[in-house]
Amino acid sequence: MADQNVVGVGLVGYGAIGRLHALCFQMLPLAYPDLARHVRIVAVATASRASAERAQHELGEHVFTTTDVNELITHPAVTLVDCCAPTGDHRRIAEATLRAGKQLFCEKPLTESAAESAALVALAHAQRQAGGMNYHFRQIPALQEAQQRIAGGLLGAVRSFHMRYYRASNLRHDRPATWRFVGAGSGVLLDLGSHLIDMTGYLFGPISRIAARSRTVITERPGADGTPVAVEGEDIAWLQLELADGGYGTIEVSKLVPGAGDDLRIEAYGANGTMIFDTRDPNGIEVVEGGASRRLATLSRSRPTAVLPSAETPSATVQWHLASIAGFLAGEPGWPDLVAGLTVDRVIDAARRSIQAHGAWMDVI
Repeated sequence: MADQNVVGVGLVGYGAIGRLHALCFQMLPLAYPDLARHVRIVAVATASRASAERAQHELGEHVFTTTDVNELITHPAVTLVDCCAPTGDHRRIAEATLRAGKQLFCEKPLTESAAESAALVALAHAQRQAGGMNYHFRQIPALQEAQQRIAGGLLGAVRSFHMRYYRASNLRHDRPATWRFVGAGSGVLLDLGSHLIDMTGYLFGPISRIAARSRTVITERPGADGTPVAVEGEDIAWLQLELADGGYGTIEVSKLVPGAGDDLRIEAYGANGTMIFDTRDPNGIEVVEGGASRRLATLSRSRPTAVLPSAETPSATVQWHLASIAGFLAGEPGWPDLVAGLTVDRVIDAARRSIQAHGAWMDVI
């Protein structure tokens, strides 16, 4: 019988996010030495032979590499499939993983549609698998602190919140038309918007209605052979949201902001106070309570608690992904599962319906 405390990871996708996950899996024993489960990467599936060779060179000859996802999923040493593939491939990979009776950890969003995500959640329930989602912004120590204080009454009744997530990724007109621009999983609403929709629920509660607009500014990009290809995914999206308890908020996501890195800002106020977070100062939050403003330093005091980096070390993005993976493996309560992924995808579905209706308000089903 296989040792239940040994996790054999099958990593699907070896692009930027796949390689970041690979780094996190290799860091786990040092950052979380008390983690009950021993984790090792045993297989990687990539889109090309060149990527497979790169994975083997970087991770070691002992790692099985393939361009056939089914070979990875059925590999006898793989017990956990980490899906870092393009969004349009998530449903197929996740379904095959669940049917094989193996654990699933999936990059956001769960799939490209609420209907596909609902089918996966039903399958996971039938297979008695919870699965996990990598909504890693939940692992920012400052936002964990914010969530606890908001739950404790920092804001009181939420009256208004505003979130924005900016990058400069799409400014270059010669950036190739990859899956991020063409196909079912393309556009910033899925890529960036999913993060902020999840964060809305995490901090403020369920979303009941939404109105949305989007824009594709650069309408053509070079294809694989250099020939111009029509862009299908949006560069910018604007969302208005109404919470189930009546609070109101806005979300803006864009990959056309000059000078932006991975810029996330959240502002919220209610009957009792105010909270502000900005990744330009990721190690604390600004709060206003009783009319007095102060900054709360949080640094790396995250859940689950890591040995490296220590609680007095400034927080950064690799740590957030690392904590996301560690918390899932440790079975931490309240970690985003496939149902959390479906919740986000239902809001995205309502946003898409609103965009098609020129910004009309839509109920979240």
